[in-house]
Amino acid sequence: MIIKNEFPILEYSTEEEAILTPKESFDFEDACFPKLCFMTFFGEVFEDYAKKYDCENGEIGAYNSEMCDFPVLKINYNGKEMCMMQAPVGSANAATFADYLYSNGVETIICCGGCGVLDDIPKGDVIVPVKALRGEGGSYQYLPPSRFVELSDKVIQKLKVTMDKLNVPYIECTTWTTDGLFRETKEMVDYRKSEGCKTVEMECAAFAAVAKFKGKDFGQLLYSGDVVTGEGDYDDREWYNDMSAREKLAHIAIEALCLL
Repeated sequence: MIIKNEFPILEYSTEEEAILTPKESFDFEDACFPKLCFMTFFGEVFEDYAKKYDCENGEIGAYNSEMCDFPVLKINYNGKEMCMMQAPVGSANAATFADYLYSNGVETIICCGGCGVLDDIPKGDVIVPVKALRGEGGSYQYLPPSRFVELSDKVIQKLKVTMDKLNVPYIECTTWTTDGLFRETKEMVDYRKSEGCKTVEMECAAFAAVAKFKGKDFGQLLYSGDVVTGEGDYDDREWYNDMSAREKLAHIAIEALCLL
């Protein structure tokens, strides 16, 4: 059934089967990935982990696109089998990657990345989104229209247990997911802050929506990057060079996966 709306982005099909499926679209059609998946936006972390953690059997899958090929690797972390994939930028790609992974055996994904902050949050601080405001497009292909989508409470609890064990301070928050990198205006930022959002990024809502649609689990870790408040001059704080924060997030994510 089609749920119709004046605006196409809010129209939704309740039919579960699609014409094109992940198993028909990419290499390794018979792939059955490990149930746990570690994703990171950080290319240097992905390459380091592939070398460090007994990358068994090389590629066990791949998302092939005109941009480049994104391999799925099987790794062994402290005796725990899981797969690993580099996360893409943007909600449409995030939704597609998540669908691909969940359709090929993955049950739980934890992804780590950076974010802009709408509040006074020191650079590099660890942030755990508990729900995402759906200001993008990818999530609307998987769930009926709603303002927010929640992340897996089961995964959130394991992340918190892990950070407590590692003595890593963190904050929980609502994140604003947007497709409009260059449309984060001062008035929109103020509006999102009034709704409780403390961070902004481009993928979380889409990842979480696909997980809910598929009946799977998704959790995210973010670290505080550029300041997107509209107060004074824009400050990127060179967030992309914060290697210690990136390595810390990856370590927390992969440790938490071991508890699932």
